[in-house]
Amino acid sequence: MYVMVIQLVVHLRSALSTFHSVKRGNDLCPCAIKDWSYRTSAISNSCFLFRRVAIMGAPSFFTASVWCLLFIATMTSQAKADVTSQDFHYFCDSNNDRGNYTTNGLYSHNLNNALNIVTFRTSQNGFYAVSSGQATNQANAIALCRGDVKPTDCHRCLIQTRANLTRVCRNRKEAIGWYENEKCMLRYSDRTITGLDEIGPAYFVWNLNDAPNAEQFNRVVKKLLDELRDTAASRGDGRKYAVSTATGPDGQVIFGLAQCTPDLTGPQCLDCLVQSIAELPRCCNNRIGARIIRPSCYVRYETNFLFFGPPPPAP
Repeated sequence: MYVMVIQLVVHLRSALSTFHSVKRGNDLCPCAIKDWSYRTSAISNSCFLFRRVAIMGAPSFFTASVWCLLFIATMTSQAKADVTSQDFHYFCDSNNDRGNYTTNGLYSHNLNNALNIVTFRTSQNGFYAVSSGQATNQANAIALCRGDVKPTDCHRCLIQTRANLTRVCRNRKEAIGWYENEKCMLRYSDRTITGLDEIGPAYFVWNLNDAPNAEQFNRVVKKLLDELRDTAASRGDGRKYAVSTATGPDGQVIFGLAQCTPDLTGPQCLDCLVQSIAELPRCCNNRIGARIIRPSCYVRYETNFLFFGPPPPAP
């Protein structure tokens, strides 16, 4: 049975005293909920707050009757994201390093324009980056859909992500969100965000079940992901996406995926994926499924669970 475990990634200078904290090993955990795990890691230069708002829709994870909604009212907007059978992960700039924008102000206008463009253009080719406006009022946006997602599903996913993200991160100049099991990602900021290898903020998810013959299983997973890493990083067709399968112990089918935002160079994509794959033994060793999701790249593997489909035709 799949159970989701989420890693909260915030800068260590965050005001953790705001939360009722518990000490667990070397990590300071702001919250502890049954079947959930949170921990802090100095992985990003900025402070971001993640809030999990709904469970995985797939039957492999929590069932629809068992879900958890976490409110951290002292650190986030009071607005709520939609709670659906899908899942939505997001980070707001909780230290507000980038500041707020004024509703109906110039940055607000530029942001709306940028989001209108990326939600439309990304559905055509799976990725788009745009800037709108100038100087301090410039809004920069990036949107990415998983490499197998069809244009209509990509557009629908981004529309919902936009609605959720601008609601829960109300008036924040910088935010990032993923929707529907990472079918799509949307991020925006007043700073330049294209062409950067950004590994945080991030979240990690892993299956609580251990693989039989774990040593051999881990070797097969590592080989599979390393091959996907090289394939994704070397692609020059604007996709930077790779999927494949491998046969594990006892004939298990292992499905793997690696993807970068196509604005990265090959070496940047390679670096992001190398760091993610290197993290797996620390966060998810011996697990039969895991994923690491970062702004610039995404790596995932599952056992006997096909989580991707065939790629759509080239536009």
